[in-house]
Amino acid sequence: MNATDSIVGYMKHKKIDELGFMKYCYFKKIISYILDYHHEYRIRKLFMKLFEMGYFTRRKMLKKSSYKYKFNPNPKKVDKSNITDKPEIDFTVSWD
Repeated sequence: MNATDSIVGYMKHKKIDELGFMKYCYFKKIISYILDYHHEYRIRKLFMKLFEMGYFTRRKMLKKSSYKYKFNPNPKKVDKSNITDKPEIDFTVSWD
């Protein structure tokens, strides 16, 4: 079993996708725990490889230059909800 399969299998088992959007630093800690490997450059490369394969969804944080990521256990099914950080306001004003 290679590194990417180990990471995906662990995250599916622990249901990391239910935690929602998180910063990269939390995924870095999870990956270093799974692999017992603490080389930051290679952990980032593994993360970006998984991102390109579709296992992560990215959204930009409002008024910041950073991103939050969400684990997607089924990369073929992309979850388009909650991609933007802008709240959807749905209300009606009545002046009766």
